[in-house]
Amino acid sequence: MKGEKMNEEKIKELFELCLRVSSETTAHVNFDYTACDDISRVYIYVFNDAGEIVKHFSLCQFYDFKFESQNYEDAKKCLLELLINGRCPLNES
Repeated sequence: MKGEKMNEEKIKELFELCLRVSSETTAHVNFDYTACDDISRVYIYVFNDAGEIVKHFSLCQFYDFKFESQNYEDAKKCLLELLINGRCPLNES
């Protein structure tokens, strides 16, 4: 179904950025994907050195809520800022 793919690419992009952050920096990020019935949601948490959550973002896979578009943009920006020298290929296009 077309609706099922509404935010799928955004979720994949954020997951890839989380992988890059974990591989290329000492930052602690958590990517949590939860699926239950027709609700599939991603939660991303960024922690400080003390293990406290300093930023968090969420994005629903099947529904496109306005506030979540900003969450996606904010999460992407945050993850890109965590990458060493901002050398993420997703940011170069």
